[in-house]
Amino acid sequence: MGVATLEVQREFGAHELLVFRVLSRPLERLRGLLGTRADADPVALMGCSSVHTVGMAYRLDIAFVGRSGAVLAVWRSVPPGRLLANSRAWVTLERPHRRGTWLARGEMVHMTLRKDG
Repeated sequence: MGVATLEVQREFGAHELLVFRVLSRPLERLRGLLGTRADADPVALMGCSSVHTVGMAYRLDIAFVGRSGAVLAVWRSVPPGRLLANSRAWVTLERPHRRGTWLARGEMVHMTLRKDG
């Protein structure tokens, strides 16, 4: 597991840095945020184009990002028991639902990965 820093290019040239735990192994990706609390760190599911919220105890914010770094689709406050997919996604970003800023379709992100330790 590692950490990803995403630089989000917002409208009017503004930039924002977001930090995610990277989940790249199949079982890590399958589990995602399952079994965590609503204050869990956001996760980046590498090589993942579909996610589920089966068994979740809280709602999620989800974004699908393509290889170019373009945000392809965004879902806010997804309830438990759902399945979402985007066949063009290279990475899927998840976080416990929060009010306020999240990613928006069409924004560009640049991801920098580093290993823990």
